[in-house]
Amino acid sequence: MFRRHVNFGNPWVEEAVLVGCGFVLLAWLAPQVWSFQGQLPITPQSLLVVLWPLMWGWRIGTATVVLYLVAGGAGCPVFADGAHGWQHFAGSTGGFLLAFPVSAVVVGWLSEINSTMKYAKSACLMLLGQLTIVVMGLMWQRTMIPVEASWVETMTSLFPAILVKCALGTLVVVFVGRLLTTQSPA
Repeated sequence: MFRRHVNFGNPWVEEAVLVGCGFVLLAWLAPQVWSFQGQLPITPQSLLVVLWPLMWGWRIGTATVVLYLVAGGAGCPVFADGAHGWQHFAGSTGGFLLAFPVSAVVVGWLSEINSTMKYAKSACLMLLGQLTIVVMGLMWQRTMIPVEASWVETMTSLFPAILVKCALGTLVVVFVGRLLTTQSPA
């Protein structure tokens, strides 16, 4: 966790700036959909939902995610592919959206237990966060839509995208960690 590296003199201002920056990143990047392995899309949405609390802690990460969800529900086109509206919380994607704050709390809290950021730990927490979102989302979705594919088939098809997100997130953690911990010459 990099929270100790941000110091504006006032913890409230620091937290507000970090939540604001996280929200802007989510609002900007989350609507994008990237193609991967033919028909399998990747959205940076869940990557950022897990990455922000990993880097800044559970309170900042969860506040950012909740602000993002409220903005999307209220009509800002910030969900995947520019979707918005409260109906997405009750539809087949609702489980994924509702899993976002759960994942943010879990990953952020676990990153705070030992605040020294180890890159292998970051990768494992990214994977845990992604799996939390996917499993909760699929459980919700499968109660609404009959799916012929087994859990194993579904997870096998999603796992490459999950690994790509974890790798990207870990690279961001390495980059930010080196940027924040490097002392500038006097």
